[in-house]
Amino acid sequence: MSIIKAKSAGYCFGVNKAVETAYEASKNKNEKVYTLGPLIHNAFVTNELKEKGVDIIEDLDSIESGTVIIRSHGVGKDVYDKIKEKNLKLIDATCPYVKSIQNKVEKYHNKGYTIIIVGDKNHPEVIGVNGWCENSAHVIFSLDEAREFKTDNSVCIVAQTTIIKSIFNDITDIIKENCADVVIFNTICNATSVRQEEASKIASEVEAMVVVGDTHSSNTKKLVEISKSKCKNVFFVEKASDLDDAIKKYKNIGLTAGASTPTQLIEEVINTMDNNMVDSFEKNIEESMKEIREGDIVEGEIVAVDHNEVTMNIGYKSDGIVKKADYLYDLMEDLTTKAAKGDKVKVMVMRMNDGTGNVSLSKIKVDELSALDEAKDKFEAKETVSAKITKVVKGGLIVDLGFIKAFMPASYYDTKFIKDFDNLLGKEVECRIVEFDKNKNKIIVSRRILLEEAYKERKAKEKEAKDAAIANLEIGKVVEAPIKNITNFGMFIDLDGVDGFIHISDIAWKRVNNINDLYKVGDSVKAIVTELDKESYKVKLSVKDLTKEPWQEFIENYTVGQTVSATIKNTTSFGAFAEIIPDVEGLIHISQLSYDRVNKVEDVVKTGDKVNVKIIEINKDKRKVSLSIKETMDPPKRKIERNKVYHQEDGNVTLGDIFGDLLKSE
Repeated sequence: MSIIKAKSAGYCFGVNKAVETAYEASKNKNEKVYTLGPLIHNAFVTNELKEKGVDIIEDLDSIESGTVIIRSHGVGKDVYDKIKEKNLKLIDATCPYVKSIQNKVEKYHNKGYTIIIVGDKNHPEVIGVNGWCENSAHVIFSLDEAREFKTDNSVCIVAQTTIIKSIFNDITDIIKENCADVVIFNTICNATSVRQEEASKIASEVEAMVVVGDTHSSNTKKLVEISKSKCKNVFFVEKASDLDDAIKKYKNIGLTAGASTPTQLIEEVINTMDNNMVDSFEKNIEESMKEIREGDIVEGEIVAVDHNEVTMNIGYKSDGIVKKADYLYDLMEDLTTKAAKGDKVKVMVMRMNDGTGNVSLSKIKVDELSALDEAKDKFEAKETVSAKITKVVKGGLIVDLGFIKAFMPASYYDTKFIKDFDNLLGKEVECRIVEFDKNKNKIIVSRRILLEEAYKERKAKEKEAKDAAIANLEIGKVVEAPIKNITNFGMFIDLDGVDGFIHISDIAWKRVNNINDLYKVGDSVKAIVTELDKESYKVKLSVKDLTKEPWQEFIENYTVGQTVSATIKNTTSFGAFAEIIPDVEGLIHISQLSYDRVNKVEDVVKTGDKVNVKIIEINKDKRKVSLSIKETMDPPKRKIERNKVYHQEDGNVTLGDIFGDLLKSE
């Protein structure tokens, strides 16, 4: 025989609290203690309390003094007033879930709403809740009652904590169709829902189902009803002695228990079913009723989600609640899209009682611990992480690493000074965790360290490239490389990692006034290495040295008296310059242009004209050449003009012409 025991079997939080409160009160022997009605629906417990001196009373009129315990089902408001009026001591053991319903009913009743309680009108919890709206509530427990209900007033609907959820949903759907303004509170206890769902699941998987609990317990009877809908063989027992021998023929048995069933009774039933399964039972009990403490990390299953909180089954006697702020970092996100029923989530126990009987849990705390572990791993591995700058604070930046937040001091952002960080907000940067202290939750990141490492790596690669490049160079080697930069005094070419320099005077044999007239950045240029310092990576080159000096070529091939073809390159007022060979020019003085008188050079030659000239002088020291066009021509012959009168005297001369002035003087 194998027994599958429901983890939720036994006391819920509210019942457990009421029982513990009553047992504690029974220790006071100086004052009589009463419970107003049976503390819970379990005769075993109420009889044991009676033996300890805790009596059950049905109304307050039967006592004049003592301590009154309000049972977990709760009571109406008038009962509190009467206890105060009779000056009785009060211990309120009302289940926090029930107390919450009472508060809702009172609030909406005062607003003028018609109150509807979905539940059993004879159940003490429903009777008590009705007492918070002056007993004016409509108690509905069937679909027919729901269809008959009509009102034009605003309606507030609550549920008995132990009602079956499907019944509540069906009834509220009908009322919503018949009423215009309806406020619905699903006040079914989460523990009840979990218990019912678990019972349904187990019952569908076993041959027989055992339900342990008091026959007067509403929630236990609902477990029986649910179990019967899934399993043909259901045994409803209050104690071990109620077990039918027929149970022995089943090999696979499920077991659940009502919220008012003590663990002791559950153990007795299991032991009776199979004495050989004591060890397994104790292990099952230990696992299902595991002890937890604040700070423990547990894995639970989500059983309900709304916009404000997540309800979880953590294998404890009460459910765990994770508030939205403890589940999501971004409160603008919709919780219902980030958590779903059935999800398995690790959470940290923050408080054993959040004030409503549930365990307060936090997913974020677990995420933070996990994030710290991840941060530690990345810190130890010196791993690069991506960070988003989210806030500028005094002394630096707050950055989001995606899994945890960290601090980046201002000096850790860049290698240079940054005056204003505000414009960096929202920027994604690469950084590294450089300081980590888990105990202090301290995480310091640096972007600068990556920049410095990248710089060092780049410099190392550059040096490696330079070493390889310089090793491949020698004086006299001819290279061809692209121009990196042009300045007024020269240009730099890229020699695969080493910069080679060509001075403006080494570009051409002729004078170069503007390098940009000849080259542009990116042009490929051929040059010869003329100077080399491998230690300092200095390389000087020359373009012009690849060719013979034009003047040297000229004096080797040309002599005075030689007639050559030349091109007029420039004209001046005193003559014209003609190029004999590239980069060697000679001057044709204006007097050497023609045998005829020349008033203006341009009247004889123009720039670009091809002319024959004679070399009439070569000055090697001054590197000057004198040329003549007229020397290439024959000189003009002198012409004698016949009958030309060079001087003529008048033949009619008188003595008066000769002596006239003399005679006059006498």
